[in-house]
Amino acid sequence: MKRLLALLGALLLAGCATPQNSYDPLEPMNRAVYAVNRDLDKKILLPITRSYVENVPQPVQTGVKNFFGNIDDFFDVFASAAQFKATKAVHSFSRVLVNTTAGLGGVIDWGTDLGMQKSDEDFGQVLGFYGVPSGPYLMVPFYGPVTLRDSAEPIGRYFMGPLDFIQSAAWDVGYYSLWIVDARSEILPLDGLLSTQPDEYAYLRDGYLQRRWNKIHDGYPPYPLPLGEPDDAEGSFDPGPTDVAAPVSDAASAPLADDASSSVSAMPETGGGARFSIGSEEEDGTLEVQ
Repeated sequence: MKRLLALLGALLLAGCATPQNSYDPLEPMNRAVYAVNRDLDKKILLPITRSYVENVPQPVQTGVKNFFGNIDDFFDVFASAAQFKATKAVHSFSRVLVNTTAGLGGVIDWGTDLGMQKSDEDFGQVLGFYGVPSGPYLMVPFYGPVTLRDSAEPIGRYFMGPLDFIQSAAWDVGYYSLWIVDARSEILPLDGLLSTQPDEYAYLRDGYLQRRWNKIHDGYPPYPLPLGEPDDAEGSFDPGPTDVAAPVSDAASAPLADDASSSVSAMPETGGGARFSIGSEEEDGTLEVQ
């Protein structure tokens, strides 16, 4: 639910989506991929997800969300520690420890009831923290939106998954299918909003980029992300220092990077936000709602 609220906040803060965007030099290709993703979503994923939401008992759905949320906490430990956000790292580690044991593998979320805060750090934020610029925006087939830098998150998760020791094709199919349906269920309320947009692709793209900009700066970006035509933006799709986070102490960081910041204005996003893309993420997509 937190991911959905963050995404809704980003989209509702949006102004007009920019037809051309300085971070999207591959726009013709990205639009073609998005069209395929969106078609597959409408014909296959959306009907499955609606059936899941309507027919699976709510306690089961909550357990599934908690299970995948526990895996999110596992990765958050490393992402927070790499950015010297000690408090977040400790809370995430405590959540994993309690929820994996007393919570039956994460199905029950005892950590929240015990006051252990949930955060949402990722490997894309880690790279931004160390000065890596975002690079171009990409719409990935069957996945959703990312930037070149933020592709570190799904790649890192694939190779560092805590359940990778299970060597079974049936497990992989079941695990990722359920993950996709759970992620898609969180962004079902966005369908009505997207249907009202004159340019759905641009709206999601700009929203995703704005949310990632917000998260890189822990909810307090120094200024609105410069979107617009390539000739109007600093450094085209790769603004360099303008698209990276200044190192901050854990104590000075925002409560949660997912929270929409009032300092972001004229937002046209993961995006993304979500880890899953509604056009098929995110942002963390298909939306990647990360």
